[in-house]
Formats: sequence, structure tokens, C-alpha cells
Amino acid sequence: MATREAGDWLSSYLDYTDNTEPPTTYHLWTGLSVISGVLQRKVWMEWGHELIYPNMYIVLIGPSGRCRKGTAMNIGKHLLKSVKEVTISSESITREALIRVMKNASSTMIDPSNPSITKLHCSVTVFSEELSVFLGQNDLKFLSTLTDWYDSRDKWDYETKGTGKDSIQGVCVNMLGATAPDWLQSILPEEAIGGGFTSRIIFVVEERKRKTIANPILSIKDLALRKKLSKDLEQLILLRGRIDFTEEAQEMYENWYEEQDINSSKGKYPVADPRFAGYCERRPTHIKKLCMVLSASRGNEMIITGEDFNRARKILENAEKKMILAFGGLGSSKYGQITEKLLRFIASRGEVKRSQLLTLFYRDVDPETLLIVEDTLQKMKVLKVTLNPQTGDATYKYLK
Repeated sequence: MATREAGDWLSSYLDYTDNTEPPTTYHLWTGLSVISGVLQRKVWMEWGHELIYPNMYIVLIGPSGRCRKGTAMNIGKHLLKSVKEVTISSESITREALIRVMKNASSTMIDPSNPSITKLHCSVTVFSEELSVFLGQNDLKFLSTLTDWYDSRDKWDYETKGTGKDSIQGVCVNMLGATAPDWLQSILPEEAIGGGFTSRIIFVVEERKRKTIANPILSIKDLALRKKLSKDLEQLILLRGRIDFTEEAQEMYENWYEEQDINSSKGKYPVADPRFAGYCERRPTHIKKLCMVLSASRGNEMIITGEDFNRARKILENAEKKMILAFGGLGSSKYGQITEKLLRFIASRGEVKRSQLLTLFYRDVDPETLLIVEDTLQKMKVLKVTLNPQTGDATYKYLK
């Protein structure tokens, strides 16, 4: 294969998107999704009795209109669309229509480890700026189907109205979606939270845009970099076969895995919310998928180095710091919604006085309820409360 023109694809993509308003994390995970969409089902990792593919389910979470979720996604989607061999689903599509799209995306590849074997795969990437449009309202059947697809089965059977049964060979669905936390209440039924579907999602949460750019003009340098990024995607799609850990990376992963297992047995989880228990158990799969994508971003060697593993771990840990905010007021707690609302406000300010909160949210919360919320947030270890004995007021500081 030819030498990459842009070097590490993801790093260059972040340079390309620097003069835009969305948070860097949105660009980072959009870039990861683009690489995953290009790799399709043609790259895999052998892990015991199973094969792991680089497809991911990523959801950008942020207040409507404030974080520029759509802007971040569209930049990545534009580059992905330049690769002819990639199938991108429309945003508003039924389960049945998406099945047809997958069947029509059927393609073949030669297994490089055994040229006599030809493999079928049906790889599709979903970009949905409004996840509620794509998933519908409390559609348990569609959620169950997406849960099945995540593991990229060799064969997936389904019922049809006309012929009774049909199947798809080599399922592979990669998804990047976006929504406001309030919308999740209408998209996901409460019983789906923390279960199979949401445990497969990496939620990327932000409260505000990164910076203000009144006139986002693309420079000559930006245009040249976009051309390089597009050309390098044409190389990425040629990658196929098995990706392996180096000995160093394998040892690093095993140490990380054992440490996570010890922490879990002690009740210490990377996301301190019971609704993320399923995600925490699936965390090793998430990090292996990230490692594959980052290896492909760096070069064509089809190996995962220690540097790749450390990079994947840091990226995942940074996303996990705010995942607790993803579900907003979902749940049956009497004070769940107001707790989430106030936490988001405090997080956006960094620091705020109790009197200011009461002034701004007097329609939603009274002094007695605020004290309950305050106590809850302190026990969650996301809030530090400092009392001023002279004024009787308190200062709330958000603990990231």
C-alpha cells in the first residue's frame, strides 16, 4: 500500500476540524466512527472462540442547538460519502427498510490468510443527527434488532411477510447518532436503560460548544488536508484481515483487564451509575474495538501497539467522565429530573452559588428540595459544597 498522505488519520482529522465550534470530543468520536465505517467487516480480531469487528455504536449527547452535534457529524459524513464502497443509511428509515439496505450492500472479500476463501459481508453505517427519528418511540423490536447486529454475526435470520424467513450473511452495522438527553426519555423505554442495547453504546456528553466562530472559512491548508484525508480513506478501505496485539500491547491489555476485574469486585466502576453496569461489563470489547480503529488510523501494519492501547484507554476514560450525565432524568426517582437539570447547569458554569440557583430555577425547585438534590450530588461525588457562615449562602463547585 502507498504511504499515508495525512499521517495518522484521526490526528489530521482533528487538525482539519479545529476551526469549528463543536467540542473536540465530538470531532474525535465522529472521526473514530468514520474509520470504523470504512473498515467495515473486512478487519477483525480473533479473541478466543469469537471474532471482534471494529463497528461501534456512538451517541453524541448535548443540549439541542448548543453543542453543534450536527455540525460535527456532517463533517465526518461528508468525508465518508467520498468513499464509494461505503453504504450509508438514510436517517429516517424503518427496521424493514434498513434490512433491505443491508442486503443490497452485500459484498465479497478474499480472506488474506486463506485466498481460497471468499467471505460475504453486509456492512452499513448509520448517521443520525436526530436519534429519535432513527429509533422511533419506544420501539423495542428495533432496539432488539440493533442489539443483535452489534456483534456482527456471520448469519442473521429474520421473518418476512412474503417468504417467511430470510437471512443476511456477514452483518456489520456501525452507528453514529446524536440527541439531547431529554429526548432519550421518549426514545428508550425505562426497561432498555442499562440493558443490552445501551451497554453497547459509547455516550459522548458535552454541555456547550468549544468556541465561537462567526465566519468558519476553510483555509487553503484545510482544503488540502481534506483532500489528503479523503485519499487516505481510500487506502483504509483496502485493509482486510486479522489485527493482532503486539506482545507489549497484549500484556498491557491483560494487566488493565485484571485491574478492572479487581475494581469491579470491590464495587468500583468507571461510571458510577447502576444504569451503566452493563456497559462496564462490556468495556473490554469497547476498548478492543477502539484499539483496532486506532491501529488502522495510524498505519497499514495491522498490529496494535502499546501506544495504540494507551491511546484507546485514555480516549475511553475521558468519555466515561461525563457518561453519567447521558440519561438525564430517566428513572423513577422523584427528584431525578430536577437533579439532572441542576447538575447540568452547575457543570456548565463550573461554580455557582446556592442563591443563584434558587433565583434562576425557582419555578422548578424550592429550598427544601434543593437541599435534597444537594445531598444527592455530594454523595455522587460530583459536587463540592462550601458554606459561607457570614452570608448563610453556599457555593457549589462541579467536580469533573
